[in-house]
Amino acid sequence: MGLSDDLKDYIGKNSEGKTAIPDLHSVVMVGEMHAPTEDTTGKSAIRTNSSTRLVEELLADAKYRYYASEYLSNAGPTRRSVRQFLRTGELPPAYDPDRDAKLDDVERMRRINVNRQSDILDKVRKDPRYVLSIGTDAKGSARDARMALHFFEEIKDRKLTHIIPGVLLVGRAHAGKTPYDTWPTLRMILEKHGFQCVSICKMTDYAGSGTLPEDGVVSTDTSLDEIKPADIIRLTSLVSNTPVTIPTDEKWGAEDSPFRKVTLGRTKSSVAEQFEFIVIEKAA
Repeated sequence: MGLSDDLKDYIGKNSEGKTAIPDLHSVVMVGEMHAPTEDTTGKSAIRTNSSTRLVEELLADAKYRYYASEYLSNAGPTRRSVRQFLRTGELPPAYDPDRDAKLDDVERMRRINVNRQSDILDKVRKDPRYVLSIGTDAKGSARDARMALHFFEEIKDRKLTHIIPGVLLVGRAHAGKTPYDTWPTLRMILEKHGFQCVSICKMTDYAGSGTLPEDGVVSTDTSLDEIKPADIIRLTSLVSNTPVTIPTDEKWGAEDSPFRKVTLGRTKSSVAEQFEFIVIEKAA
């Protein structure tokens, strides 16, 4: 069998319709590919909808005491809007790219991000949890470090500890177990400070404009500088019904998991080396 067949067989034998995390952990990190901030086609909504569904599924477990999100800026108008919504249910105006073209970036992102998070925040409002705003404008290596700092501050402010479970939504590179480029990821920083993390790589069939579609993987033997369409395996094409949750590193007969043989294309680290679980979801 080829690698695609191996993955399909492994997924068929190890996937579940619900996300159950038997591993001991205090933080479950949902790593997503963010939807574009402005999408006139509406097709990227599957990214937001899929993340919302998964986070709400996790928060249905009462053991999770807080929800932390990269979307929620730690300071400024976004933070104030989150507090307002949690008190009164009032959201900022929805962002309209035609009407609101002259808005500054802070106000634009407040409208986009708070409204994208509204379903999760509404769940938290009705079934109270702490909301941790860890978002930042920092870029590069400073972004992971700054989000970690905000996370620690928010945990301390609410008198939580590193053993109290919670759910954290971030971009999937921040949730990885291995370094992003040359610097430690948010997960790696949290673990250094005693938080026991489990990461879920959430994938949809939205292709976007990158080299790889969101659900695309390639063999670890592939040159990452010369990825060709024929090299790409789309994981959503290997399943009939979604969503499905797949542990990445289970034994597969006498063999290791085939997720040890594929990468997301950004790094040579295999999918199994970066994430404990994958959740796959199609738009239709």
